[in-house]
Amino acid sequence: MEYYSNDPNADRLNRLKGEMTQVRTVMIDNIEKVLERGGRLELLVEKTSTMNSNSIRFKRQSRRYKNNLWWSNVRLTVALIIIFVIFVYIILAFICHGPLLASCWR
Repeated sequence: MEYYSNDPNADRLNRLKGEMTQVRTVMIDNIEKVLERGGRLELLVEKTSTMNSNSIRFKRQSRRYKNNLWWSNVRLTVALIIIFVIFVYIILAFICHGPLLASCWR
């Protein structure tokens, strides 16, 4: 006991043991932080993959929706043209006195 209370080398040994304990604690904390970061990176990679597949699905659905709207516009345009032609024919039939437009051809 007297050796540890009076010997200067014993004090240095205790100081070194304390420093080693501190270094060990810091290393354990760093390893835990790296493991947590790895877990967060895995979660980020998973979310990125999900987002990528969702964006591909969104692109497909939006293209399909765009095509459906285009065909709806084409059908509407064709219907309006047919109605306009029928309307013009009815007006000409009244003007030409008959459905065959006989008086307009002469």
